Amino acid sequence: MPFTPFHLGPGLLLGLLALRWLDLPAVLVASVLVDIRAALVFFGVLDGPLHGPFHTFLGATLLGVVLIAVSLPVRPTLDSVLAWLRLAQEPSIKRIVAGACVGVWLHIVLDAILYADMAPLAPFPGNPLLGLVSVTAVYIGCLVAGVLGVGLYVLAASGLIELLPRSAGR
Repeated sequence: MPFTPFHLGPGLLLGLLALRWLDLPAVLVASVLVDIRAALVFFGVLDGPLHGPFHTFLGATLLGVVLIAVSLPVRPTLDSVLAWLRLAQEPSIKRIVAGACVGVWLHIVLDAILYADMAPLAPFPGNPLLGLVSVTAVYIGCLVAGVLGVGLYVLAASGLIELLPRSAGR
């Protein structure tokens, strides 16, 4: 996506819907982490293809592993912020791993639908996801997911719905 924040919409919606199983901060960070190298290429700091090695399932998974390693010691410090946002989750290695994997893989799927220069299954060539749905559908889907994610958050933060059962994650 030319605008990395588009990835936050699907990440937020999916992260909230699966809050019981996914660490929300891990999903959100992972959903944009893949584009750090692409941004450096775009702005001329690095050379090479825009959608390089991290825009593959293998490369994104390696980024996810780095995120997991960084998240494990840092995640408990986010508890007060998450509680303030009314998104309290008990830190869990399983949730962090799942959230990081879902976030980076979601990024790859969305970009692979849009960009011919990607080889998401590298080292195997080709992009079987290219054009699976229209570019417009992907952008509208990301925007709708973002709006739904924010709406779901507002409903949960206001106490109108509960995203986690009382016994799960708190």
